[in-house]
Amino acid sequence: MISRYNYFFLLFFFEFFCIPFSLACKSITVRVLLSHISKKDEGTWHLTSEKGFWVHAATEVKKKQFFKHRVTITVKKGHLFCNGKKVNQEIMLKPVMGYADCNGIAYDGFFSIIPNKETCLCINHVDLEDYIVSVLRTESWPGWPLEVNKVFAITCRSYVVAKIFESQKTDKSYHVKNTNVHQTYRGKHDVTVLKHAVEQTKSVVLGFNRQPILAMFDSCCGGVVPAYIADVDFRKAPYLARTHACTHCSKCSLYSWNVSYALDDFERIIKPFIGTIGKLRDIYVIQQDHAGLIMKIMVKGSKGYVVISGKQLYSALKEVKSFYFDIHKKGDAIVVAGWGFGHHLGLCQWGARQMVRDGWDYKSILHYYYPNTSFMKIV
Repeated sequence: MISRYNYFFLLFFFEFFCIPFSLACKSITVRVLLSHISKKDEGTWHLTSEKGFWVHAATEVKKKQFFKHRVTITVKKGHLFCNGKKVNQEIMLKPVMGYADCNGIAYDGFFSIIPNKETCLCINHVDLEDYIVSVLRTESWPGWPLEVNKVFAITCRSYVVAKIFESQKTDKSYHVKNTNVHQTYRGKHDVTVLKHAVEQTKSVVLGFNRQPILAMFDSCCGGVVPAYIADVDFRKAPYLARTHACTHCSKCSLYSWNVSYALDDFERIIKPFIGTIGKLRDIYVIQQDHAGLIMKIMVKGSKGYVVISGKQLYSALKEVKSFYFDIHKKGDAIVVAGWGFGHHLGLCQWGARQMVRDGWDYKSILHYYYPNTSFMKIV
């Protein structure tokens, strides 16, 4: 665990020179928030392990209790219970051997249950490399080759190490969530190519100014030039300000897409944003940023008009895949034509896949998408 203890690790630039520098960590364990239960509600975590668990309060490491095979953690009436016994502080659950299941999903590492003021948190503490192996199953694409998965392994590792550093400035009990808010994480698996990708890039991250980068990525960038996106503070992340368009994803089916809605369905979906402007008469884009991403949309009705943001419309229309789109009324339908899938920042996964087909290696691909970065190694 990073922020609670005075650990340290070293990172070395290894691409062209070797200059060591130290930061605040020792061995890297990622703390992943698996789920939380409000104290106003009731809920249960079922944990199972073939050889059983050692369970103890976080402040009483020496007072361990052994539980066979199964531990049930319950939140009920504002209180936390472990196998029916009330507990008032954070508890740790460590498998005696191997891995454990939490609510039916197998995870490496161990677990902590943390009661806060309003919620109880279930956190998986997992070794960095095991975490990256797990993340690749959900963040990569099935059947893709080793070289592109090496790209993804370094990207995902850089991102989570940056989040670990970031957590040192906060009092959060976890580094990342297990959803696409950060990186989607669904526990153990046995996909060989993903394990090889992690092994062959072990401990490697991308850095900028001697810090691991927050390596954003999306599925398909749609040809957007990230440096032109308006609502990103590139002073904090200049390595995301790529000034050249990625054309490598242009053959992907996600590069351009279309979706249409029946007029009545569309009005029902966006009703919370448009209020009482009457029957929808027209809709069109009135403001884009220099990258082409939608900022404002005019919605005209029989009783007036309203301007809504691109983010509002994107959040309402689940079939819309990015902020790079056009929208208009066509007869009794609303037609949306767009480009790309995701937020258009950092690595383009389908672009990287095509670059591997075209003979690029993983280092060249990463430099292409994250300009002015250097490879560093955690030791």
